[in-house]
Amino acid sequence: MTQSEKKASQSEIIAQGNPFSDKSLSELGTFMYFTVLKGRQRFAFISPIEGYLNLLVHDHSANCTYSIQAENYLLQAGENILKHVNKGDHLEFKSLSPDNMVLMMLVPCDKLPAFHTKYLENRDRFEKGLLTKADSRIELSLQQIFELYQEDSYLNQLKIQSLLLEIIIHQVEGLYAENESKELIVNKSHFEKIQQVKKMIDEDLSKNHSIAELAKAVGTNEQYLKKYFKQHYGKTVMNYITEAKMEHAKKLILMGKYRVSDVARMTGYKHSTHFTTAFKKYFGIIPNSLKYTFLVAHEGVHVLPEIASFLHIL
Repeated sequence: MTQSEKKASQSEIIAQGNPFSDKSLSELGTFMYFTVLKGRQRFAFISPIEGYLNLLVHDHSANCTYSIQAENYLLQAGENILKHVNKGDHLEFKSLSPDNMVLMMLVPCDKLPAFHTKYLENRDRFEKGLLTKADSRIELSLQQIFELYQEDSYLNQLKIQSLLLEIIIHQVEGLYAENESKELIVNKSHFEKIQQVKKMIDEDLSKNHSIAELAKAVGTNEQYLKKYFKQHYGKTVMNYITEAKMEHAKKLILMGKYRVSDVARMTGYKHSTHFTTAFKKYFGIIPNSLKYTFLVAHEGVHVLPEIASFLHIL
């Protein structure tokens, strides 16, 4: 064998060997589609993949609708929903409000393997989709995406991709419960119960709900309610009740139609003094100060004698 033949033979051996035989390269890419939908519009398309339609609605948006294969669904402000779609399905999104801001993603099934397995096992249960929790972390990511989407640049596209992955990771984390079997727990019933509690509070702010009463009304326990309410809305049940009552009281006072004692009663306080203390603690001023500031602004100087009389009493 000549010297050149020896070299050729050695190079073949080296080429056939695998210097990385104990390791492999992982695919980094994540195959997804996304768009940002703003204001009044109708957006229709054919799904290019089988996967999950992931719709995230900004908290300050109005209700909007979407349809899959002519089946209509309502999407409310602050909701995040995962809905299974097949390749070739006709999807349509409708928005009638100029304030609407929605993030739409299409996520392949293999990016949500545990949830997809659950879906295949019980399709009827997920027929209307899965509501995932909305919290401050997702709201922040959404806001950043909406801002970055305004200026189309390569760097912004990279940042948006990173934020999209963060949102999906956060949603997937929310699908799991810490239990012995690490079983995937669907949050739809969780979120529905928490929504029902919020609705009960908002419907009648003259009532003074206890956590025990609210938990019993939606069929759960106090610990469950306290944990998931804070998880979904970023504040405790009692903090939310106080905030709702105070903001409602402020609106009533600024209407200029009600006495402070009336506002106190309409927000669940039996005694005006207790209401005044709570109002001052929340806003830093007493209700009458807000009332007379409103009167001066809207009625003019002829109310000043009344204000002077009020101050003299104080």
